[in-house]
Amino acid sequence: MASTLAITAMVAMHTPGVMATPGSPFTEYGPVPSALPVGGVCEVEFDRSGKLWVEQYLSSQIARFDPDSGQFTNFDTPMPLSVPGGMDLDAAGALWMPGVTSNSLIRVNTSNGTMSEVMLPWANAFQTTLLDIPLHVGLALSNDIAWGADNALWFTLGGLDSIGRYDPATGQFSKYTVPGEILGQVHSLFGIIKPGPGRTIVFGVPQMNKIGMIDVDTKQFTQFTMPTLASFPVGVRTAPSDGSIWVGESLGMKIARINPATGQITEYPLLGLDGLLTSILSGIGNPLPMPGPIAEGSDGNIYVSISFPAAVGLGNQVMRFNPVTRQVRMWPTPSAASYPCDINPHDPGRIWMGLLTPNKIARFDMALAN
Repeated sequence: MASTLAITAMVAMHTPGVMATPGSPFTEYGPVPSALPVGGVCEVEFDRSGKLWVEQYLSSQIARFDPDSGQFTNFDTPMPLSVPGGMDLDAAGALWMPGVTSNSLIRVNTSNGTMSEVMLPWANAFQTTLLDIPLHVGLALSNDIAWGADNALWFTLGGLDSIGRYDPATGQFSKYTVPGEILGQVHSLFGIIKPGPGRTIVFGVPQMNKIGMIDVDTKQFTQFTMPTLASFPVGVRTAPSDGSIWVGESLGMKIARINPATGQITEYPLLGLDGLLTSILSGIGNPLPMPGPIAEGSDGNIYVSISFPAAVGLGNQVMRFNPVTRQVRMWPTPSAASYPCDINPHDPGRIWMGLLTPNKIARFDMALAN
């Protein structure tokens, strides 16, 4: 059984402001309470009771948001400077996330916010306790996590060129080297991992210009090379409607659909003669839109976070794309240069996301966008 360290979380409660623009489908909540001026709000995930959990990777905190009361409750991770990564729920409803620098998986009891750590068995570089605070670092650099159809947790191992697996029932760890990897290509700062079609897990390998997929039963890898060179695919998500894989090609300034059965990749350029955004952006000089997180909403449309190079601002746009009609619309968040850092489609009729720079979360209501 893997070593586990239980911690009672430090709690801070806060009722934030609400920000909305008349006629906009967006409502913002925050700022999220944080130990730092900018906590690093990024991924958001719902628990079984309908509460929204908010990752703050810079302040090493996790916030729980109650959509009914508008109240945040903040919890510290067991180790300071642990840099919590992406989140997912297990079959029992517990919330899991990796600690990028703490070389651990963190389990959160969503009823009270208490946390326990399960140390990764690889590349433990330092481990001690100072003033009853656990201090430990390692080289695995796990950044994101996903619950698989085999009732196990799958996660990136950026420092080990691998994908990891953890079975909470047995405490067993395994790791699988991604084919063609050199020097941490599944990089902790970029690689994300999500449930895939059927009994698979999908993940981004942006440095190799690929999307990877692993079968949770056979442990066989499949890789899809994006047609555009150096497209840097940082967004990846499986569409529940048909099992297709959607990709945000950040540097390629395209989105793409992968048919996992045939391997066919269809790219949709954002710029150019037939670009999805050419007519929308022509009035402001085509500021090089860079797609990131992507997901299919409950309305069947594809929602994408759009950011821009630093010279033009971090961006605060979310794009809606109808894959049948190719119709596109874009909306700005109320906060300028907000950098939407996640697209969560699990609330029917809505999209939720973390806003990095203003330290807020946002709700997009589909009914208000028509």
